[in-house]
Amino acid sequence: MEDSQKPAAVGDEIFTTCGKCKSEMYHVITTVKDDVIKKVMCKGCNGTHVYKKPKAVKEKKEKKVAKPRAPRRSRKYDWTILSAEVDQADLVEYKLSDDFSETKAISHKSFGLGIITKVISDTQIEVVFEEAKKILVHNYMAQ
Repeated sequence: MEDSQKPAAVGDEIFTTCGKCKSEMYHVITTVKDDVIKKVMCKGCNGTHVYKKPKAVKEKKEKKVAKPRAPRRSRKYDWTILSAEVDQADLVEYKLSDDFSETKAISHKSFGLGIITKVISDTQIEVVFEEAKKILVHNYMAQ
């Protein structure tokens, strides 16, 4: 029986994959609701299971369209504006052991001029350099 010929009825046979024994064979329709096959009984294992359309007959599912996400809140700093606000008097040489919680800008030997944008903790600061934003250690006491 094909789906286009007549509506499915209880007692009709249909060829599909068994949900219990996993073999493809004829099944007897046991439950129909609103002309839709709900349950079938396998003629091989006599197991009753929910009807699933054969793989070849399944309709293509519509692809879900991803919802647009809200942009992440990231602090993007304009380097030219930040660096213009720094005086040479504000610039302090970076050392692990120094406390930079009250400092505006540092001079790092590898990264260059850096503007401190956030004191994260007693031992970490967020620093914006021309090339990247970094989290640096400060106020570090070697034991």
